[in-house]
Amino acid sequence: MRAFFLLQFFFTILFSSAQKDKILTQETLNEITEFIEQKRDFYNSPSIAVAITDENKTIYLKHFGNAKKGDRYLVGSISKSFTALLTLLLEKQGKLKLQDPVSKHLKWFEYKNKRISDKITIEDLLRHTSGISTEMGRTFKTDSSFDYETYYSKTLKKLEIRNTPKQPFIYSNVNYRLLGLIIEKVTQKKFKDCLQSYITSPLKLTETSANTNIDLINSYQYFLYYPILKFNSELHPQEAPSGLISSSADDMASYLRHIMNGYNNNPNSELNTKTIQQLFSRKENKKLPYGLGWFVNNDSSVFYHGGTNKSFESQMYIVPALNKGIVVLVNSNQAPDVEIINGIYGILLGKGFYNNSSFPYYRHLPIMVFMLFLLFLFQLWKWKKSKFPKSISRKTTPNIALALGILIAMGIIIYIPKSNGVSLQTSISFDPTSGYSIILISLLLASISVLVYFNSGLKSKR
Repeated sequence: MRAFFLLQFFFTILFSSAQKDKILTQETLNEITEFIEQKRDFYNSPSIAVAITDENKTIYLKHFGNAKKGDRYLVGSISKSFTALLTLLLEKQGKLKLQDPVSKHLKWFEYKNKRISDKITIEDLLRHTSGISTEMGRTFKTDSSFDYETYYSKTLKKLEIRNTPKQPFIYSNVNYRLLGLIIEKVTQKKFKDCLQSYITSPLKLTETSANTNIDLINSYQYFLYYPILKFNSELHPQEAPSGLISSSADDMASYLRHIMNGYNNNPNSELNTKTIQQLFSRKENKKLPYGLGWFVNNDSSVFYHGGTNKSFESQMYIVPALNKGIVVLVNSNQAPDVEIINGIYGILLGKGFYNNSSFPYYRHLPIMVFMLFLLFLFQLWKWKKSKFPKSISRKTTPNIALALGILIAMGIIIYIPKSNGVSLQTSISFDPTSGYSIILISLLLASISVLVYFNSGLKSKR
């Protein structure tokens, strides 16, 4: 569903000229605040936390709605940037090498064609060039007794990967869950403890953790236009490296500041410049959109990543030309995080912002269900009134209409989730209102088509 929002990013990257170290005036800060308030009102977002940092300090930190300083949010796939950094730090210590085959550390790592899987390296996992599908990474578990290592040792053996010198870029959570398993193998520690030892403690990120039992701000899913479905779910610790790290806006700003300063070889960072610049390196003649745990746009003017959990969404940008980092955290699904961060970017560049949104389209789906349900009841009433006729028509038009109705119903239940790169099950998990609406729309359309067919058959008979 977020695919529509992500299109807005390409609007913002058109703004490529700006003065370095531009000072934010109070007028600009007020414009940013007003813009965020408008988005929060439009989305009825329960809470939004936003921070902007330069190379020295956090220069903008605001909490909207029910949010307050120190609240922890799941940052979703932004977690991958932490996992990538942790992997590079372990390489620096000599515990692994990016060119190590994955099978060196995970003996069970094997595709259907073992010759292909034997060539997959740790760097391939970092860059999402392992050939593992996006869909496989959309398995989410709440039972902590479920063992992903056992699961992947079986499922990967069934995976058919084309035999090419280099696998294409395919974004998948599996890659970073495997990295988490490798990290635990080479350190003999839990991933959460490694994150604390190597990153959160040295960088003094006191509100950032891979502990999935930590207290988070209450989060919500939508019904119609309001996030009123309070979401409580158990989190699986082996999913932390790919998407279950939690943090606050203040901590994330500090994290971006360290990364940004490391990239610029600024003495304020405790991170090695070579290590950080490696995070944003792209291969294959810079055609791949992904570095190591970070997306990098075509001209390397923005380093970014987003995150989506079942009831949290987040975005972070580093803009080297401005010496600014931006983070947006929201405690609901279907959130305006992409729109907000793009808008802030546009305001910082003095170019305004792109204000369109696909949000209403998905929120209208329950209304469509209600209208189709009324039509279904009307057709059912007509059928009942006629004593439930079931005559088969030999005329072309009713049969074509019936076939089209059923095909459209099937197309909706298959196409809408696939067009957003998810399965129907994932749609239901991440946005239950839309997911169940899609199912009901399909069922109602098919049922109405059948009833209309029988009722039209009765009419022609008369």
